[in-house]
Amino acid sequence: MSATDLLDRIMSAVASSRAVPIEWGATIAYIDREGSELERARLRGILGRARPDDKVTRALEARQNEDGGFPYQFVQGRPSTIEATAIALMWLDDLGLFAGPNVDRALVFLLAQQRPDGSWDEPPGLLRYGPPPRLLPSDPRVRVASTALVAYWLARAGAGTDAVQRAAAYLRTCQTGGGRFVGFLRTTWFATAFLHLVDGPGSDAVARGLDALAAVDDSRWRAGALAELLRCLGTAAVDEEVRPIGRCLDLLGRWRRPDGSWTSEDGPAYAVEVALQALRASLCYATSGGGEPAGDAAPGSNRLHEDRR
Repeated sequence: MSATDLLDRIMSAVASSRAVPIEWGATIAYIDREGSELERARLRGILGRARPDDKVTRALEARQNEDGGFPYQFVQGRPSTIEATAIALMWLDDLGLFAGPNVDRALVFLLAQQRPDGSWDEPPGLLRYGPPPRLLPSDPRVRVASTALVAYWLARAGAGTDAVQRAAAYLRTCQTGGGRFVGFLRTTWFATAFLHLVDGPGSDAVARGLDALAAVDDSRWRAGALAELLRCLGTAAVDEEVRPIGRCLDLLGRWRRPDGSWTSEDGPAYAVEVALQALRASLCYATSGGGEPAGDAAPGSNRLHEDRR
């Protein structure tokens, strides 16, 4: 399927959904005009290009540490972190390289960092760089968030069956009575997406997580968070008919600016990132039909055996 055909399919499907229709041509033009070389390559990958230019691939390879992880803020010489490695996995996913050696090395790094209780945490060495609160090692909120993030990517890749099950057991103990997971709100959508991948849509934990997200007032949402939530749940094959997907798609459509972009809560430098996430999310809901999530390895395929930890 060509990029033009895929775009036509996206626009047709989104227009027929309950969400506010989005004219994706303007968003694509915005990303192509304002994006970095990597962001433009991700755009083409999202729209179906088979492989990025070698220059983009080499630039990503150069950022990867010897341990397989990616360094804090992608600065060479800094320790590998959970967040940077997860971001790199997202980039590689968009580029159509999710079944490549760089992803395998990143997965091996993540598997090696799992704690005995099934959780993950950011490395203590990160403290010397004065990280923001969301990355502070030993903070319980960061530990739960890191676990949800890693577990989601492992499940997407079909890697580390035993590690995934231990992560699921840990996360189930971190879900509150109201359905939210301990800590940051984004932890709830990553944990919910992960459990949807491993337990299926009939899971009580998944249902309570989705209910907790549906209970968030519209005034508390921002475009970047909505785009990330929708991409995360969409790639986990959470159906559009399930709360809160339809409402979030509707809000995202209403908040789009005339030039095809969205205002990022993290500042103008991240506006292209929001547009990319929004495009990928709507692709999931325009083309998935509730089927298998995007990605090259289906959940449970045991892409990396436990002895590779």
